Amino acid sequence: MTLLEHLEELRSRLIWIFAAVTIAAIAGWILFDRTVNFLLEPARPYLKDLTNGKLIFTSPIDAFTLRVKVAFYIGFAIAFPVVLFHVWRFISPGLRRNERKWAYWFIAAGWLLFLGGAWFGWFTMPNALRYLISGHITGANVRPLLGAKSYIDFSLLYVVAFGLGFEFPMGVIFAALIGAVNSRQMAKYRRHVFMGLAIASAVLTPSVDWFTMTALTVALYVLYEICIWVTRLVLRK
Repeated sequence: MTLLEHLEELRSRLIWIFAAVTIAAIAGWILFDRTVNFLLEPARPYLKDLTNGKLIFTSPIDAFTLRVKVAFYIGFAIAFPVVLFHVWRFISPGLRRNERKWAYWFIAAGWLLFLGGAWFGWFTMPNALRYLISGHITGANVRPLLGAKSYIDFSLLYVVAFGLGFEFPMGVIFAALIGAVNSRQMAKYRRHVFMGLAIASAVLTPSVDWFTMTALTVALYVLYEICIWVTRLVLRK
């Protein structure tokens, strides 16, 4: 394929992805209340006094734009298998026949890892909030009054960042699949990978608390160890 053909193929895949996310966002619009309630759970202890456990908004348009944003985030999560399918279709022409047979495993594993990462982010969010807005940070004279836009933006970014971070094993397995690395090389550089994951977690984690950074580093390293065994036992490399 020429460069222009590659760009045309990329444009086509992006259009399909955007269409899938947009259609799935309809479900996100319907699930808005449930999603906000789910995201709000970690913050409720800090909202009881001033707003009775609710978020506030200060502009008439904030509620509408927030609902649209949440709808598209949910649409992205629902349509993520479609995203992975088109990513695979874009790169598959450069793969050999025996490598293309892993398409369905790639899509299924990628979606499960994304959902697992999103859940892990939500699970660790209470500790992040405890560090960011509890009394030892705010002091005695500052109290949180969380706005809907700022908090939902933070929580969605937090959850999606963890979901995408958990896609790290997909890159490792893909590199092994095309022969860029093998299980012996992956095992040899364990310590280097661990240090890299620790640094990446410290830099990219939306919060800065030690618990979240440590938990993310350990979780990603466990996934890396699983990648080594998958490469050795399943891919035979």
